[in-house]
Amino acid sequence: MIENLRTIGRLNNLAPTRLDRVVARLRRPADRMYEARATRLRDLARLSPTAAERPASAPRILVASLRGWSAHSACELIIAHALQARGARVALLRCGGGMPACEVGWARRAYPRPCDRCAWLTGRLAEQSGLEDYSLREFFEWGGDSRRAPTGSTFTDAGDPYALSRVSLTWLMRATRIDRLPEGPSAREDFALASDAVRRATAAILDRFQPDIVFLLNGLFAAENTIREVALRRGVRAPTYEIAPRAGCLVLSQQTPAPCYDTDALWSAVSHTPLRSEQRADVLALLDGRAQGVGAHERYFDNPEADAAELRRRLGLPDARRVVTLFTNVSWDSATFARDVGFSGMFDWIAEVVRRAAEHRDLVLIIRIHPGEELWGTRERVESELLDAVGKLPDNVRIVAAAEPVSSYALLDLSDLILTYTTTVGLEAACRGKPVAVAGDTHYRGRGFTIDIDRPDQLASVLAEPPGPLGDEHVELALRYAFAFFFRAMVPFPAMQGGPAGVTRVPATEQELAPGADPYLDWICERILDGADFALPDELAAPVPALTSA
Repeated sequence: MIENLRTIGRLNNLAPTRLDRVVARLRRPADRMYEARATRLRDLARLSPTAAERPASAPRILVASLRGWSAHSACELIIAHALQARGARVALLRCGGGMPACEVGWARRAYPRPCDRCAWLTGRLAEQSGLEDYSLREFFEWGGDSRRAPTGSTFTDAGDPYALSRVSLTWLMRATRIDRLPEGPSAREDFALASDAVRRATAAILDRFQPDIVFLLNGLFAAENTIREVALRRGVRAPTYEIAPRAGCLVLSQQTPAPCYDTDALWSAVSHTPLRSEQRADVLALLDGRAQGVGAHERYFDNPEADAAELRRRLGLPDARRVVTLFTNVSWDSATFARDVGFSGMFDWIAEVVRRAAEHRDLVLIIRIHPGEELWGTRERVESELLDAVGKLPDNVRIVAAAEPVSSYALLDLSDLILTYTTTVGLEAACRGKPVAVAGDTHYRGRGFTIDIDRPDQLASVLAEPPGPLGDEHVELALRYAFAFFFRAMVPFPAMQGGPAGVTRVPATEQELAPGADPYLDWICERILDGADFALPDELAAPVPALTSA
């Protein structure tokens, strides 16, 4: 009942009732006011530059700003203005409303939500920016009324809208096994329809603006994935960005979607170079801060249980038995979805680990369920999926629930072996000298300090013959990679600061966006313009005090 009440009037309510629609109308003014404040709409409006003619040779950049998500909207507008300040001709690309389904909500079912909030905010931002402005909605056959969008597969023959939208579909549905959901087929059709409409709208907009570069969020969500594909087919560069796991930073990519963390070239360049003493101190301080709940983009608990003796008592861990801890991901998150190697999916892997652990009475298996299951919600809970697969749990298996305030780092310290699919906690474990067996296609796999699982029989071997602690050379390699990942692949973005409640600071004047005012903003803009890699050089790959202390 409480959960049902919480969802009334929300943008992403997938099953709106009559009461829900009434409440949504009543709360719309308050929602708009909240979003405007969270995005610092008034402050961003002050950054609007004086219109100036650009020479015909000026690079033309289309910055996609599709959703009214406060931190992302602010990032996109700041970068757009900064690019304009460096001589580019910049235009904004927004949605404008009308998609039958997107990551913000299922508009066909919840109309006029979410567009009456989301499109309203992006429209105001575009209007106040003084930049050229293009709207996808302008090219939708049904305009902004998602209820008028056709039903059924009416797609053109270019591209695969189902494949382009699969990350967004799982993201909104909070599930990967869409066919299990009663509304799954309808949602799949609406997402595919939206992707196909975005493809046609993007083609028309690119014809009009003729950009040299399209800059957009993450490259995995349906609309951005589609826009990126259309741009790349035309030979237009399409760099992407995302909010980074390190607080106050962005991760950016030229070739692949930013959340994929393609660190191959970076690692090839730095893997044989020892860390300097100050770099080692920096990465150790960052890792220690993350263990204390400081310096990460997400914070799950205020006071997690971190006492090893208390955890041993609570979990019933005999001193004489080996402890193996498995860390899950949220199944629908893009960090997990379609990252399979030797298993059909994360649930298959977890079930296999439990079956194998039952054969070894000398170990205790702890399954730490990702706190995001509780914080973000899911329709595929690990514990339920596991019980469906294996039945009653063996008596040497312990579950740490998503809502249980237990420190993952304390679990690392009392464990003899760590099992991960894609979670970055595996990298942090290796930096602590813990052996880590990785089963998914994660960014730190194959870097020389993990046991990479390709088949179930390899998993069986690891559990039967456990490796000891990592040697010094492997810990050094893990720290070297951690520095590259957190300090070179992640670019500080002090131009914007914020938290869970929204953006807390944006530049106060145009001068803060000018070349030379912010070396990190300079770096981002230069790399967008020249197409070079975003990995930071030594002089920039260092902590930013105002951010790391936040």
